[in-house]
Amino acid sequence: MSFSETANSVLSLSKDNPIIAVVVGLILLFLLFRKPKLFFGLIFLAAVLALVLYFIEDVSSKGKSGKEEMIEKGFHPHMDNIR
Repeated sequence: MSFSETANSVLSLSKDNPIIAVVVGLILLFLLFRKPKLFFGLIFLAAVLALVLYFIEDVSSKGKSGKEEMIEKGFHPHMDNIR
């Protein structure tokens, strides 16, 4: 999943649920002005979690495509022991 796909999903979520988007925005603004240390900590945590999720999706998609390639080539590791 690319960054643009992620941004598009966040934008579509906010368009589908405008009340929730406004509430989250107001909470973030409140935290920015009242407790900036907590605000930046939450932003940093969200960025780290997004990065971890991106790496997990990237690794799993490569593994899935490799598995599909092996299936197309006819390589079945569990069938080699039977022959």
